[in-house]
Amino acid sequence: MVDQAQTLTADAGDLPGEDQAAKDQPHAGGLLKVAKVVIGNGSYVGLGFIANLVSANGLSPAEFGLVAVALATLNVLQEIAGNGLDLSMVRLAAPHAEERPERAAAFYRAALQLKFLVNGIVALLLYLAAPYLAEHVFKNVEIAPLLNWVCVGLLGACLYNYTLARVQAEERFTLYAILRASNNIGKLAILGAIALFDFFRPDAVLSAWILAFFLGYVLSVATGGTRQIAEPEGDRFDPVYWKQIIGFSKWVVASSFLFSLYSRVDMLVLARYVDTAEIGQYAAAWNITYIIDLMTYSVIIALLPQAVKIQHHGHFPQYLARTFGICLLLALALSPLFFLSSWLFAVFFPEYTESADLFRILFFGALVTLMIDPLYLILYARNRVNRLALINLCLLLFALAISLAVIPRYGAMGAAWVTVAGRIFASLLICFFVRLELQAISND
Repeated sequence: MVDQAQTLTADAGDLPGEDQAAKDQPHAGGLLKVAKVVIGNGSYVGLGFIANLVSANGLSPAEFGLVAVALATLNVLQEIAGNGLDLSMVRLAAPHAEERPERAAAFYRAALQLKFLVNGIVALLLYLAAPYLAEHVFKNVEIAPLLNWVCVGLLGACLYNYTLARVQAEERFTLYAILRASNNIGKLAILGAIALFDFFRPDAVLSAWILAFFLGYVLSVATGGTRQIAEPEGDRFDPVYWKQIIGFSKWVVASSFLFSLYSRVDMLVLARYVDTAEIGQYAAAWNITYIIDLMTYSVIIALLPQAVKIQHHGHFPQYLARTFGICLLLALALSPLFFLSSWLFAVFFPEYTESADLFRILFFGALVTLMIDPLYLILYARNRVNRLALINLCLLLFALAISLAVIPRYGAMGAAWVTVAGRIFASLLICFFVRLELQAISND
């Protein structure tokens, strides 16, 4: 396995921003990058757990449910020009970050311009539509002021996630880890101020999530995360780079948006059919499950720059085997959470003890995702992003259909089983398309 990984990374070329020891031992280098991202996301998870602990116990389950619905709305809307466009920037800029930094800089600039344009339009439309959405979609007028905070959050997320994508493309994963952890440090600082001034209410708690994006961006600027690596080539508003990013990202953005919408279908359907207290119980369980999803994301973030640099088709199977091995080790490390769940909620979330049963259901689906989802990087590397969009469209339709059939009758417990069913369905689709790609590679 070590020899295979050495061959894989050697073809990718020396990777910028890593120690010489990592370059001399590519397998160790790959694991080191994953480790740095895991540490960053692990810090994010640990601090995020504390932030959720403070928020959930400072609010009633019904109030916490309102915040959860607002954050679900933010997560969906930011993906219109969020993670998909960031991944496209990484895909297009990473191969040039060392050899042609002026070209990479041009992609950075164009991507940020597009993100601001689209997120600004979405924020304005949401602000205008907030009263209608609160009354007629969520059927709860108390959500309206929280949706106004979401408008601000769209701009903050735009800046913060752009900086994370920048350091990912340049494989500066130490800085990535610092910026990742800083997000929840900012949340905790704001939550502390809210508690100090006895101002604990849903809109104030939501503001901690929103303002933390801006604090993360300021830290990135201060630490050189957005430093200009070279003078960008082309004009300031160069349609050439916009066209390339849009041309590549159309499927990535569609895929990310569809996945984000799928991943929050449970919460959005719950918001229409059950009371906010039950949503709060479900949100508490879902937030703990998010720990596992962040481990999945860590692997994807760390390995994407390597995946897109693979030149020899024969190295893809080796790459997939190594990726699966890393994910399996992470899954084994996380397994104690299943057995500790009752204790976890009884001790840390005493008003949310119903969440333990929900978490145990969600946990199984999250482990399936952890072991299978990173394998789809082969589709990015082979420019088959349209297949990811197809996977996520099928997944959204599947989840929406069973959510509308199950959640109105079974509530939060039904939502948990719907989520697991969706994750298994997604994994089967990913395995199918990865297998097709491996067959195509063998015929090349």
